[in-house]
Amino acid sequence: MSAILKALAAAYRDSQLGRTGAAARQFGIDYKALLKAARSEDGEALATAERELREAAKSFPAHIRLETPRDNNLIYRVCLTESGEAWLFAHLGESSPTQRRLEISQGIIAWANESVPAVWQEPWQAWCHDMAERARHGRTLAPLSRDDAAANAELLRVLVRLLNWRGESLVRFASCVLCGHSKRLGELQDKLEACLKQISGKETSLKDFGILDHPRQVLLHGPLRLILPAGPLDLGLLQGPVALSETDLQGAADIICSASRCLTVENEATFRELAKFKSDTLLVHTSYPGRAVRLLLSRLPVSLPLFHFGDTDPAGFEILRDLQVKLDRAIAALHMQFRADPASPLLTAKERDQTQRLLADPRLVDVHPSLRQMLEAGRKGRYEQEALGPPAAIWPFY
Repeated sequence: MSAILKALAAAYRDSQLGRTGAAARQFGIDYKALLKAARSEDGEALATAERELREAAKSFPAHIRLETPRDNNLIYRVCLTESGEAWLFAHLGESSPTQRRLEISQGIIAWANESVPAVWQEPWQAWCHDMAERARHGRTLAPLSRDDAAANAELLRVLVRLLNWRGESLVRFASCVLCGHSKRLGELQDKLEACLKQISGKETSLKDFGILDHPRQVLLHGPLRLILPAGPLDLGLLQGPVALSETDLQGAADIICSASRCLTVENEATFRELAKFKSDTLLVHTSYPGRAVRLLLSRLPVSLPLFHFGDTDPAGFEILRDLQVKLDRAIAALHMQFRADPASPLLTAKERDQTQRLLADPRLVDVHPSLRQMLEAGRKGRYEQEALGPPAAIWPFY
């Protein structure tokens, strides 16, 4: 196979005209650059390349031509005419970029009429048609591919199955059902969620379809009774923590809490240490609160005092703010004072900005002094909850 013609095809494929079909009516490339790309700059390879180009230009003048100065022995530019693309790639036995774009476009549009729920049907079809049109004109297709039809087919197949998904399952199980492999859904997640955002016009994740990294549950310990259809459940009788599902929380006719207060605890290790004591405090493990945590806390009596015990780095204070925002009620900070430590990690620029934003939030007024001390020190201090050491058996534990 001609090295010089293959190099010409590669250069055309990578050009704007080759990628989009929308540029000048002909394609041209510097002869020396083409020789370099074909590794035919001297000796027999150079002679062969020049002979093959001249023979092609003589035999197919409607498709390829050589630009030369008055001395016809010199070539300084090689050009393909408007019909040159089809000729060149057919001559090499390859699909042309135009054919390839059409194949990718047809591969996408073939999925437009797949059965999806009614709420998704119109946006799904509109998205498929838009992406197919983009492919035909060589425009941006991400997260689909402009070159890999098989990868597109896999992504579109999984998207259709995802739109039809019902129920709640963990990612590995859903992956086996949707993709035939327990890890493949996780590998495709970013692309799938990017597609879903384009289709729906808003941020949409696997969680919105009930596909979860972790079960929707809350880890808790303390005096709490659930009135369930099958009978009452007294969690206060248990010695250790218990994970309560969102489903059971939703199904409870009533939730009765006899605790003096509720304390949310950021780190599980600290939560489990506190749970060793049978105190009159309802303990709830949470960082950024998930749906089950939010549901439980929202069903507690509004008169029950809420506290949060977390790390004292910017992320720890951000969790406190997030809890207050999502629950829309006051939550007091417990043991969240800045603890100076000259050997502690320096605040990053991002953490400094985050701390400034936290200082501007009136909901965090009780921790503003600690935030200012952290900014002034430029360090996180001894920020981990575990740094306080072993807790005591009675409130406030330290």
